[in-house]
Amino acid sequence: MKKKVGLIITIIVIFLGMIAAIVMQNLKVTEKEDQIKSLQAKYSNENSRYNAVSATKDSLIVINSFLAKYRALTEAMTYRDSVRLPMQYKIGDVARLKRDSSRVVISDIVVGGSKYDYYIKYKVLFKDNTTEDIIPELLY
Repeated sequence: MKKKVGLIITIIVIFLGMIAAIVMQNLKVTEKEDQIKSLQAKYSNENSRYNAVSATKDSLIVINSFLAKYRALTEAMTYRDSVRLPMQYKIGDVARLKRDSSRVVISDIVVGGSKYDYYIKYKVLFKDNTTEDIIPELLY
């Protein structure tokens, strides 16, 4: 009788151990499935973001290729603006010519030349609405 009780207890313990192992394996499987679902959601989110960025990149390439022909002009304008800042007279200022002390209005600042040689001139407007390009040394 003791052997039967011991055998039954052993079988019950083995059975409970197997049930515990099955439950633990089931918990691990559900945990892994949750991780897989989370990774799939992240993948789908990243994939949609990548598609949006690709579409934006494609549209920016079209715009950039259209505006690329104006790059030299833009660089020249920024160079002209950087040269203009330290100059004595700004556009719209009234100045006097050294040659005859006549008053003129600065209508533009002209910057030109090549890579190694350049010039800076003021485009001035006289009273009779004529314009002339004058080097900065001729104004006071």
